[in-house]
Amino acid sequence: MNIYRYETHLHTKEASACSVSSAVELVHAYHHAGYAGIIITDHFYHGNTAVDRRLPWKEWVQRFCLGFETAEQEGKKFGLSVFFGWEINFSGDEYLIYGLDKAWLLSHPQVIKYDHQTLFSEVNEAGGLMVQAHPFRERYYLSAIHLHPAVVHAVEVVNAENDEEFDRKAFAYAKRYGLSMTGGSDLHDADKISNTSYGMDFSYPLSSLQAFIGAVKGGKGYSLVGSETRLMDPKSEKSGLPVHLHPAN
Repeated sequence: MNIYRYETHLHTKEASACSVSSAVELVHAYHHAGYAGIIITDHFYHGNTAVDRRLPWKEWVQRFCLGFETAEQEGKKFGLSVFFGWEINFSGDEYLIYGLDKAWLLSHPQVIKYDHQTLFSEVNEAGGLMVQAHPFRERYYLSAIHLHPAVVHAVEVVNAENDEEFDRKAFAYAKRYGLSMTGGSDLHDADKISNTSYGMDFSYPLSSLQAFIGAVKGGKGYSLVGSETRLMDPKSEKSGLPVHLHPAN
């Protein structure tokens, strides 16, 4: 059976300040590693963006989408599918947004003022997908973990930049609330890609981003790469950071 591997979480240096690799470098590396496609999820306005927030909104969006657009054009040369997403930050907890494209962003400058619930409603209306990224990650710049099971479609339970224990907690959380699961590399450096990198495997090629969204919302038709030791019960229910559960707004 053919396997089609997709990266769901990566950052280009064109739009993400923490990335060291260009869109072209990433496309070449993923193609060489045998991936069928990638989803660019650069850091959005309130996250670690490389785009000057002082720019007028239209120009900000144009520059924010540059990494994706460059990758999309380069990907066509190799038959690598390239789809568009973004990663939004709400005071530390982050979400991967799929299905709200450049045209949507240009017509919604108010998105930078949205709270969780408003964004989730907009994503729903647009037929998109909202995934909480690495929900149990602990970093020096985070003071607490915030969980919003009522305003997500899925949870990222496998993240190559996470400690395995953080992913185990995310897996247990997703199971507890019956949420669909995703996995990705959270990649910032093309040199770290190999054919054993993370992502999601499908038995069929994804014809569009909507095909990916439909599969995740349905919670079937794919497997999570690199999940062998991560999709287990956590060693402890305790977290090093305070955990705040927000079941509904």
